[in-house]
Amino acid sequence: MVFMNWEDTGIVLRYRSYSEKQLIASVFTRQHGRVDGMITRTKTAFPQPGDICSVHQKARLENHLGTLKLETKQSHSSLQFCEATRIFAFKSMLELLVLLLPEHHPYPALWEKVDHTLEFFYQKEKAIKAYCNFEVLLLEELGFGLSLNVCVATGSTKNLTHVSPKSGGAVCYESALPYIDKLFILPRFLIDETQAPTQEDCINALLLTGHFLSHHASHQKSLPLARQELLQKLKDKNEI
Repeated sequence: MVFMNWEDTGIVLRYRSYSEKQLIASVFTRQHGRVDGMITRTKTAFPQPGDICSVHQKARLENHLGTLKLETKQSHSSLQFCEATRIFAFKSMLELLVLLLPEHHPYPALWEKVDHTLEFFYQKEKAIKAYCNFEVLLLEELGFGLSLNVCVATGSTKNLTHVSPKSGGAVCYESALPYIDKLFILPRFLIDETQAPTQEDCINALLLTGHFLSHHASHQKSLPLARQELLQKLKDKNEI
């Protein structure tokens, strides 16, 4: 009998009830991508969503639902006690990964981005900017990268202010002007890392990435409720 055993480092995404004694865990691992596996309910605390953990899988075949052993390496549970915008960004990131990532497909660059974004969530002034940049990379990793550094109409790299909803390419102001009501606003911080976003910039970034996540990445599946709540909270707040 052949067993598929491996060890890795992962980020817990969610748990689902399976039986009175078992749960199904979804974990985003560094080398093996998103994996689901069975864990046994115990009185001992197990890693919570968002926590970095060691992952040991045992399965009969590669495509079988195996068993997972998870041990916490770094807890991020305190992020559950931040203000609402950071809580919703935290939950939305985890839920998007569950929704959009295929199983057993490694995304090393995305894993590193998620790991770094979790660290940025501890800094109120950087959290939502980091989350928006995570969504941009998520689109790229899923095969629909936005082209934000050159105008699709003229080839210019200057005065880029909008994005085409069809191509995902940037448009300079002069070319955008006749169609400005049909284009997305391009927040400057998405193309200039030194820029600190305003509240409006973050809203525009989420409207931009949300369009492409919905139409090109999720195959018309509804995006997470936490993401909708994040966008609404940003619209309601006076600060990021």
